[in-house]
Amino acid sequence: FLPTKLNALSRRLNRDVKKSLAALIQKKYAAIKQPGRNDPELSQEDDLLGRMIAASERSATLSPDSGNGGAAGARFTADDIVEECKAFFFAGKQTTSNMLTWTTVLLAMHPDWQEAARAEVLQHCGSRAVPTKDSIHKLKT
Repeated sequence: FLPTKLNALSRRLNRDVKKSLAALIQKKYAAIKQPGRNDPELSQEDDLLGRMIAASERSATLSPDSGNGGAAGARFTADDIVEECKAFFFAGKQTTSNMLTWTTVLLAMHPDWQEAARAEVLQHCGSRAVPTKDSIHKLKT
C-alpha cells in the first residue's frame, strides 16, 4: 500500500491487464450477441470465455459490479470473469513453464531418452520442419 515505484508499477500493470481483458470480454460478448456481424471465431460460445459469459447471462446481466458483496446467490459479474481469466492465464503460464523446465532437466539427466526423443522428432517432423499439431500427436516418447 506504500507509494513505492514497485507498488505503483504493480498497480499500473494490474489496471492495464484488467482493461485489456475487459475489452476482450466486451468484444466477445458483442460477438455472441450478434454472431453474423463479427469475427466468427469470437461468436462461438463453446470456449471457456464464452461459457463464463453465458453463465453471467444466466445469473444476471453482464455488469462491472453487482454490488451484492459476495452474498449467497451472488451474480457472476464482468469483474469475476476478468479475475478468472487472469487466474487461468497466469496459472497456466507458470504450470507450462515448470513442466518445460522439469522436462529439460529430466532429458539432461537421461541422455538415452533424449536421443530417443530427438530421433522420434526427426522421424516424424524432419530435420528442418517445425512440428505441427498433427505431428505432435504422432510423438509417443
